[in-house]
Amino acid sequence: MALANCSRCGTLFLMQYDKHCKSCSEAVKQDAHKVKEYLASHPWASLMEVYHKTGVSLETIYGLMERKRSAL
Repeated sequence: MALANCSRCGTLFLMQYDKHCKSCSEAVKQDAHKVKEYLASHPWASLMEVYHKTGVSLETIYGLMERKRSAL
């Protein structure tokens, strides 16, 4: 374990596996759930539509896209 700053809020925390602190990790999970639910009912939605309809930041959506791409 190492000390690190949360990449989302800047809080100092003990980094184990994630680059976010515990509260930001929960927020990212909730945002991911919102995006996943929206895309399940609107599979052809554009990036900007997902952004406007879910309220999830573009940075978070891009991060989710990168994780999905690296999982393939």
